[in-house]
Amino acid sequence: MRTQKNLLPVEVKAKSGTAKSLMTLIGSDKYPDIRYGLKFTAGNVGFDDNIYTFPYFCAFLLKRYLKQTEMAKRK
Repeated sequence: MRTQKNLLPVEVKAKSGTAKSLMTLIGSDKYPDIRYGLKFTAGNVGFDDNIYTFPYFCAFLLKRYLKQTEMAKRK
């Protein structure tokens, strides 16, 4: 997913677990515009290692979340 300033990888996990692919992308020098990632899972809301975690049912709020995040960064 592309925002105005960032490339935002989104991962959907069938089970709770690590997001190795996301961590690799975030840590890579090859993609400097990737600063954090989003992970949808059956778990709870959280943030760790620059990965925001949301439950599946929050996926419909993704567009609203990104819009608010971009607006907050402009202030």
